[in-house]
Amino acid sequence: MEREQFLGRVQAALRGAVLPEIDGPERPPQVTFADPVHRFVETAAAVDAQVTRADSAPEAVAAALRLVDATAAGQDDRGYVAWEELDSLVPGLFDRLAAGGWKRIDATVGTDSRYEDHGRIGAASLGVTTADVAIAATGSVVLAHGPGRPRSASLLVAHHLVLLPVERIVSSLHEAMARVEWDTSNVVAITGPSRTGDIESILTLGVHGPRHLSIVLIG
Repeated sequence: MEREQFLGRVQAALRGAVLPEIDGPERPPQVTFADPVHRFVETAAAVDAQVTRADSAPEAVAAALRLVDATAAGQDDRGYVAWEELDSLVPGLFDRLAAGGWKRIDATVGTDSRYEDHGRIGAASLGVTTADVAIAATGSVVLAHGPGRPRSASLLVAHHLVLLPVERIVSSLHEAMARVEWDTSNVVAITGPSRTGDIESILTLGVHGPRHLSIVLIG
């Protein structure tokens, strides 16, 4: 059958086509918690995230340093990648990391140097980000990546550190999606450190991404 003849038959069939009426499932009830922050701490810990509270930005910086030093004990090569906006959210963090022997790695990936850049960035053991919103029901943090917000900070590193103002915690995924700025095609919800049970059904952390997820709640 010729291509034009085949397409003509398809078009003719579509002209008289009527889609069936389907009654879909009812929308699930909205999930709410009286204390979303407390609920988030519980659910994040249940999926192996380490959650720490800090009353202020300086306390958050001190807590962050304790967390990263604990997972990097005995490690000589201390490279990290970070989101730009952290400099205003937690002033002094980058200086304190430098004083502790951490070296910031440029996370820019060029079109003509993609493989070399990925290799260079892959040497980072620590990634530091904030999160656009967090979900109390699941203990998840939601990150929208873009300029100044490299994906490598939450994907290629062994330890992902999130500095999160408590006012960004909501009860449900529905609320979280309403808060995200959808001006990027790359939005991810991260629930605990990377894990897999593919090999003999044994749960293993850190195979496809960070082995450690630490969250410092600010406020």
